[in-house]
Amino acid sequence: MHAELLGCGQTSEGQLGVRLSDPMIRVPERIIGAPNDAAGTAVKQVACGEQHTIFLANDGKMWSVGSNLDGQLGRGKRSEGSFSIYPVSLTSGVEIIQIDAGRAHSVAVGDDGRVFAWGSNEHGQLGMESSVVWQETPKRIKELNEIVQSFSKQSQ
Repeated sequence: MHAELLGCGQTSEGQLGVRLSDPMIRVPERIIGAPNDAAGTAVKQVACGEQHTIFLANDGKMWSVGSNLDGQLGRGKRSEGSFSIYPVSLTSGVEIIQIDAGRAHSVAVGDDGRVFAWGSNEHGQLGMESSVVWQETPKRIKELNEIVQSFSKQSQ
């Protein structure tokens, strides 16, 4: 069986990896540029923020697309964003087992229970000190260890 990753919804910030004249995909379409393998899509989880999307591949690596004004793509630099799906910059060597996204931030749980967060920390949503307004790459939240699942209010 050949698996495909489909998506629909708002596209104005690139959150589905396409640039269209109509900023809305109303009928599910194949997402081009997401990680693939011999069976088709290699994506096992998708997390959507307000204007960005995070993909978790079967190999434990993360990919992102969309708005990056708050660093929520995890690529190391705040910018307008991207209409292309690229890897998230995670240098810890851990395999990610779960992802989640909020309005302008992202969170990931590693196979060893470590938690990483990036994006906007304007309201303390990253679990980091208040002097950190933006985190542009995934950073470990040292106070959270041996976590097995993440839950954001948005994903409940």
